[in-house]
Amino acid sequence: MSKLLEKIATYIIDRKLRDLRHKLSELDSEKTRRILKKVNANIIDKIIKYKFYKTLKHCSVDSPFYKKKLTNLMRELNYKNCLSILETLPFTYPEDVSRSPSSFLTVPLTDIAAFHFTAGTTGKRKLLYVTREDLDLIAYNYSLGFLWNGINRNDIAQIMYSFDIWQLGLLVQDAFRRIGVKTIPAGNSITLREQQNFIEEYNVNVLAGTPSYIYQLARAIDLKNSAKEHVKAIMLGGEGLSKTRRNYIQNRLGGEVFLGYGLMEIGGGVASECSMHNGMHISTTTIPEIVDIKTGEPVGLEEHGELVLTSLDRYGMPFIRYRTRDVTRFIEGDCDCGLKLPRIDYIKGRLDDRVTIGTAEKYYPIVFEELFEQITEIIDFQIEITNLDGRDNLKILVKADKPSKDVERKIIEKIYSISGLRNDIEKTGTINPLQIVFTDELEKSPKRKIIIDKRLVD
Repeated sequence: MSKLLEKIATYIIDRKLRDLRHKLSELDSEKTRRILKKVNANIIDKIIKYKFYKTLKHCSVDSPFYKKKLTNLMRELNYKNCLSILETLPFTYPEDVSRSPSSFLTVPLTDIAAFHFTAGTTGKRKLLYVTREDLDLIAYNYSLGFLWNGINRNDIAQIMYSFDIWQLGLLVQDAFRRIGVKTIPAGNSITLREQQNFIEEYNVNVLAGTPSYIYQLARAIDLKNSAKEHVKAIMLGGEGLSKTRRNYIQNRLGGEVFLGYGLMEIGGGVASECSMHNGMHISTTTIPEIVDIKTGEPVGLEEHGELVLTSLDRYGMPFIRYRTRDVTRFIEGDCDCGLKLPRIDYIKGRLDDRVTIGTAEKYYPIVFEELFEQITEIIDFQIEITNLDGRDNLKILVKADKPSKDVERKIIEKIYSISGLRNDIEKTGTINPLQIVFTDELEKSPKRKIIIDKRLVD
């Protein structure tokens, strides 16, 4: 394809994409669903290819970090072959961003509209540069997920995300407002009783927050039947969600739970659940890959691995093949909801949260969550790991309705049901006898943290 024809083709595609985005921003959830159902795999492939081509050209010219990595590849790059070189490109690691965020900046600092920060649950917060175009994209991504799940301008949403430096509350509020949804920015610093009062007094029918906070709300309040029946959707994100907690939230608060997945590094919302509740659809603003954690090679069909994302519409600070540290898998086949976008499974865990205990056994937090949720007396818990006398020491901090020896016995039984842990406590001696501590306060963080590994600082 000649340079002139390439320019004409990219111009036409760009116009078509702008027209599609305009149609999808007309605040009508039913119209949005009809348009999205017409978008087939062939159209999605063309959109992805075009956006990736533009991203590579943008990064190779304007990003100090990528310029030196892409120079040689750009000589052979064209619209037709761009996707074929994806797996030959180097990975980008979170440490690269933490070390030098400005090296990813692709516009003058005067064009930056805001500084965003990651939640910082796995280390130092990362600084992210955001242009006005990026802010529009973040709102668009979130609002598209809301519209697909039937949220419309007749709804009233109560936002219970943090409005602090993490900024998720502000971003979700902007997305709701852009599709005409009235919002109550309650945040997560008022009392749970006050949250209930807002829901009941202002006829709130959409709730939004992290799964752990909404779960605590569900346990603490008893909504009037009229208010509970009025709630139609509970939009959750920022953390994983077990089936037990999902069912509990729906039974206590009413409404249907929809789980989303996103990264501030990639521009907010990346994937969202549909009414089928069988994984999450990835938006066309990213290219997803799932690779072997150790080798970086693509995993087999529906095998678990690390999710790698390439941002396609992030203008001020794009990322290519970003290692998310999140473990998931692709779900093959078409979804019964009719949306043709690819799906990933619910996040199995974060590599940062995976811990090695005892004789080098590796455990994800969800292993303990699924065990302890079978003990109805437990409200919440954390596992604190330290070094003591040369052995791993597990202190299980438990917030319970009625602390008792019986609850303590149930916890020990559950831990001992993991044969590796039981063996390391009773036989190898690499883990000290368990410590169970009942408490009213657990360590707080923007996202729920189940395992706190203090051996890293011992």
